[in-house]
Amino acid sequence: MVKQRNKSQIKEQENSIKDEINEMQLNKLSEVEFRAMILRKLNSMSKDISTMSKDIKTLKTIQVEMKNGVAEIKNTLERLTRRVEEAEDRISELEDRVEKNQSINQKTKRKKQLKTRKTA
Repeated sequence: MVKQRNKSQIKEQENSIKDEINEMQLNKLSEVEFRAMILRKLNSMSKDISTMSKDIKTLKTIQVEMKNGVAEIKNTLERLTRRVEEAEDRISELEDRVEKNQSINQKTKRKKQLKTRKTA
């Protein structure tokens, strides 16, 4: 059974080979060519850093927008929770009233029943 290498191992080996080739090529460069190459690399890195900086600013803006969105959702949920609690309180009060009315109605019926028994 052949042992399979994962992608990172293959990529690492390819990079190692490229580094060796680049090192050999660097040894063949003259001082002027070497300096020119370094300047090109630095310029390229500078552009990459500039691009990354813009990306970071964009990500920070998105992060702020997301925080604002989360805060807005949180506030909405808190308002809805308060409204639900208020509705539950009102329902509880109405249930108490209904219970009280049923109790009064039962007392009234008993009184009527007692009056009808006494008169009968």
